[in-house]
Amino acid sequence: MIKLTLSFGHAKALPLALVLLLPVVPNLVLSQASIVSPESVGVSSQRLELIDSMLQQHVHDGRVPGLVAGVSRHGQLVFLKSYGWQDIENKLPMQEDSIFQIRSMSKPITAVAVLQLIDQGKLKLSDQVADYIPSFSEVRVFNNPETQDLNDTRPPSRAITIEDLLLNTAGLSHRFSTLYRDNRVRSRADSLETLVDKVASIPLIGDPGEQWVYSISITVLGRIVEIVSGQTFDNYLERNLFNPLAMTSTGFYVKPQQQTRLAKAYMAATSREPLKLLPPMDIPITEKPPLMEGAAGLVSTVPDYLRFLQALLNKGELNGSRILSSESVIAATTNQVADRLLPIGTNPNAPMLDRGWGYGISVVVDASKSPYGVNNGEFAWGGSLGTQAWADPNTGMAVVIMLQVQPAGAFDIASKFKAMVYQSLID
Repeated sequence: MIKLTLSFGHAKALPLALVLLLPVVPNLVLSQASIVSPESVGVSSQRLELIDSMLQQHVHDGRVPGLVAGVSRHGQLVFLKSYGWQDIENKLPMQEDSIFQIRSMSKPITAVAVLQLIDQGKLKLSDQVADYIPSFSEVRVFNNPETQDLNDTRPPSRAITIEDLLLNTAGLSHRFSTLYRDNRVRSRADSLETLVDKVASIPLIGDPGEQWVYSISITVLGRIVEIVSGQTFDNYLERNLFNPLAMTSTGFYVKPQQQTRLAKAYMAATSREPLKLLPPMDIPITEKPPLMEGAAGLVSTVPDYLRFLQALLNKGELNGSRILSSESVIAATTNQVADRLLPIGTNPNAPMLDRGWGYGISVVVDASKSPYGVNNGEFAWGGSLGTQAWADPNTGMAVVIMLQVQPAGAFDIASKFKAMVYQSLID
């Protein structure tokens, strides 16, 4: 177990007495029948109705095919609604438990799996990745990251650690980067074992610990989980996260019995073009892929992901099942990136000035720099097909919205939803 007397990166440890005094949050129950009066937990029903109208309007206008949104506070569900179509061509309506590709919202789940192994003493943040994946002992760094000349490299200043992978400070690139595409690093047809060796064969774009780059590193951690646990990554997650949290529709593909709930992915409508289906992946999301991609490969539902967030708000426990120590939850949801590496951002031209990064998830560190209402300590992340999720320990809110559109930020739906949810609080 990670001890509270230790510090994690640049975060301050909390005293044990404070952790013991943390409030016990009710368990989250997710069904329409269990929705409570919003006012009973300090949320305005009138403002939720405005949210309902806004979301409905975007679907009614044909901008997006459909979506599902859910809001809970203090472990009580106050809003769960589906809108529009999960499959326009076959006229299948969106359902409250429709299944979505959550893409990068997979990252916090994989990070929790790694932290579980740290809790158990099987892994340490300071461990070198090469101790588990030998090919990483030969990794090189580009002398000039701009030219990326494969023949112009040097050894790194130090070895890559487990913490580097969790923090996106390992010097690795994004799975869709030109560097990785040109060298055919990432393929859903490869196993995790094959992928990580390919990643190690491509030079780093910087020394470990010297820059924050949104990268493929969390997928590499999936292989670490396999090696340390002796289980395939999908089986590990099933046994240690999804089953304990009753996340019955979360996994690396949509199983046959669940495929009637799959939301198809579309290109968002424009003034010139109507909604249209995105091209299919080489390996459909309805087939089990060889690559268990911890950075971007999971499917899930709004109810499932709300359970995951609630477990984190509960400091690692839900419905009597503890998935993580409270100490590890605090570490994961506290900024761990050094000030000199801030601000972070998936787009260097649009840095997230209000946020840092914990272990696998962003964390608000300066709410005054946010474009909308947030509190310091809120943790959140989204996916490249429009899914977004966030949780706020200050207000006890857990919120998820899921769409399947590109671009992910089409019509600022998730941002509008987020702002309106924040405005719905009445205490």
